[in-house]
Amino acid sequence: MPSIGLRYCGGCNPQIDRSKVIRKLEEGLKERGMELDFTTNRQSAVDLSLLINGCMHACLEEEYLMEGNSPQFISVKGEMVSSQYVKEEYIPEFLIKKFIDVLNFPPH
Repeated sequence: MPSIGLRYCGGCNPQIDRSKVIRKLEEGLKERGMELDFTTNRQSAVDLSLLINGCMHACLEEEYLMEGNSPQFISVKGEMVSSQYVKEEYIPEFLIKKFIDVLNFPPH
């Protein structure tokens, strides 16, 4: 089962409800029968990291890139995922499609 490392920013300027996005993401994955192991343990080996930044400043990206030897990542930056605008309510579905592409899940 693929493992996803969840990394949350400090939440100083949240433009989205980060917890709700993840909760809806987990619900959407479950509805599709897609099993992923989510962890916030930074010591765990993961297949992909999901950076959950509350705003466009994306503080986690700089920190994450400085760590080096990090696996690939997807960054949520407020209502942006990577460099594409995604309205908050659609972020979970957008992430599921990204996971299917990046982790080579068969589409449902």
